[in-house]
Amino acid sequence: MLFLYGCSTHSDDLSAASLSPSGSEVKGVAAGEAGVNVPFHYLSRRLGELQNPALTEASGMAASRREADLLWILNDGGNPPLLFATASDGSDRGVVRVDGAKNHDWEDMASFVWGGRPYLLIADIGDNRAKRARCYLYFVPEPKMPGSSVATVARTIEFVYEDGPRDAESLAVDLQGRRILILTKRDLPPVLYELPLFPRSSSVQIARRVTSIAALPQPPLAEIFANPVLGRLGDVPTAMDISPDGTRVAVLTYRAVLLFVRSSGVGWEQSFSEPPVKLAAHQLSQGEALAFGSQGECIYYTSEQRPAPLWCLSPAQGKR
Repeated sequence: MLFLYGCSTHSDDLSAASLSPSGSEVKGVAAGEAGVNVPFHYLSRRLGELQNPALTEASGMAASRREADLLWILNDGGNPPLLFATASDGSDRGVVRVDGAKNHDWEDMASFVWGGRPYLLIADIGDNRAKRARCYLYFVPEPKMPGSSVATVARTIEFVYEDGPRDAESLAVDLQGRRILILTKRDLPPVLYELPLFPRSSSVQIARRVTSIAALPQPPLAEIFANPVLGRLGDVPTAMDISPDGTRVAVLTYRAVLLFVRSSGVGWEQSFSEPPVKLAAHQLSQGEALAFGSQGECIYYTSEQRPAPLWCLSPAQGKR
């Protein structure tokens, strides 16, 4: 297991040698650059199905920073530590084994570019019973496809929550704030935590509580009474991603795709206090993977169970 130290605006490497760091239209309102509401229209399209037969529990997704038409998808916990390269129509583009990581409970993934180099961040953060002593984040240089069969972990962050274990399935990289955001699943309301993207030491990191997200939809009381165990899970967050320009956060739940928009000069803490826009209700059997495309237009999402359709939400042409 490999750790890096420090934080620097001049870092251009996360390697061991570095010491620094067909559809329907959805209408709504989003906050503009100056905080003024502007109309937008989103179109949902079914692009295809995930074709690799080994991709049976798609639990996390990230857009490639190397190729515009490529997505990276991972399986849930208990599976081999593999990354699945997938085209935007769901077709198989190859599999890469991650050397130096164990899939205890992989639940999400993010992609970002640092110093001109693309990276994937794998989130081993699932904890259904909230009993894990440690959670892990694995930084992997994005493999080149075709050609790569193995990718080696460049850096690992081991962390705990400041107020005890939490179950979480949603992670995003706030590159502008040089931090990692994690949104819990089973807390009511969900809680947002943060970790430094470039810790100053190799010690176990502490995920700090940022805010509760009371603006997320809450399950109807009737459903909770009818099924105390599963009734509240319909609206829990299962995936999250920040747009490449840092202005939007998409959140996937078992019912819908939601969008939070950040106005100029406003932090995510304040933005998360505003009700999100419901971009689409979905009928996925177990929606747990979502990612903005590399250009930030399309929001991809898919299901953990097969068949796993791949959907895209994008602004309707000429209406944004």
